[in-house]
Amino acid sequence: MAQSERKGNPACLERHYLALTVDDVYDVAKLIGVEVEKLIDGYGKESAEGLVPQIVKVLELLERFAARNNTPEQELIRAFETLQVQQQRKKTAKEAEDRAGRSEIKDLELKEQKWRKKVEDMQSQVTQLREQNQQLLSQLTCNHSQEDSTLRKQREVMVKLKEVVDKQRDEIRAQGQEISSRTREVEALQEQLERFMKMNGDLRHKQSVAQAQVKSAVERKADLEADLKERQMEIERLSASLRELQQKGAQVVLKNTEIDLTNKMVIDLKDPNRPCFTKQEVKQILVERNELKANLFLVQEELSYYQREILNDERCPGFLMEAVGAAINKQRRKIKAKMLGIPEGECSSDEEERGSFLSGRETGTDCIDGKPADSRIRNLFGILSRHGSEKRSPEPKQPTGSWEIIGAEEATQSLNTEASSPE
Repeated sequence: MAQSERKGNPACLERHYLALTVDDVYDVAKLIGVEVEKLIDGYGKESAEGLVPQIVKVLELLERFAARNNTPEQELIRAFETLQVQQQRKKTAKEAEDRAGRSEIKDLELKEQKWRKKVEDMQSQVTQLREQNQQLLSQLTCNHSQEDSTLRKQREVMVKLKEVVDKQRDEIRAQGQEISSRTREVEALQEQLERFMKMNGDLRHKQSVAQAQVKSAVERKADLEADLKERQMEIERLSASLRELQQKGAQVVLKNTEIDLTNKMVIDLKDPNRPCFTKQEVKQILVERNELKANLFLVQEELSYYQREILNDERCPGFLMEAVGAAINKQRRKIKAKMLGIPEGECSSDEEERGSFLSGRETGTDCIDGKPADSRIRNLFGILSRHGSEKRSPEPKQPTGSWEIIGAEEATQSLNTEASSPE
């Protein structure tokens, strides 16, 4: 049984771990699934309940390792190198076979010409001998009245001539058979030459296809590099806009904190009913706050849009996403600290409370909500993996922060409450 499985699937079981692919992992999973089914059929389902989840976990880890190890560029380079090696070997073998075939064909043609010459010579000799035989027979009939000694000599000569003729006839037949066998060999060599020519045409076509695939892969690589440069430019532009908003927020805070004492009234700080701000100042402060909140809301929406675009694109590397997230969180902490008037170390950005936007990429999925994709190995095992695997609970979605814009009526109400309440 083990020998039959090794003969049926040698590639997936005897491959080196660096050259292991996802398809090889799936083949191994199928073989293990067949053996587990045999074990269940023989000893019952209880014999494999604790073994199946561990096998599934190991195969999933092996699948991730194979998927991470086999990049498209490495596969293309390996395929191109193997193609070149195979082409060189086939060219050398083909040239050697062509030379051998041509030399054999020439030798056969020369031998055929020699045998034909020999056959013609033999046929001429046979005709001469027949003429001599007829002459001797005529002489024998004419000289029938001669002595017995002459008759005996003539009979001996006739017997010798007959033996020579029979011998030459046998040689001619043997040469004819040899010529026919040589012609069959020549035809077989011609068929083999045609087959090699056809194989050469197929190999040339495969070589052209492989070259076209390599060219398309190089073009795709150039497109990916151009897209990466564009994304970097967009990230720089977003960081510049964040710096501008930071400067504007700092200016607004400085304007609000400055106190002009000209033409102002001095008030007792202990008086609970003292006036704090005028109605016009409160309206101006609320309008400026609403404008700043609206601008920050628009910038946050734009950042979330570009974050989703970057997460959905698999071509951006993970370290670039982490660097962008760290820069955005730092700028947000600075802006929040300046808006609230507190030290930067005590302030934490909203992105840190909600979790990094790169968590979806760390889990190995492209989804924004971070749901794990179904494993193909679990689908291969089917019912067996249901007993051992636990149900995955979906991650709760964290609520996103929202900004509140205050209208004119709410502004008047807030003014009334501030005027009535003590400091």
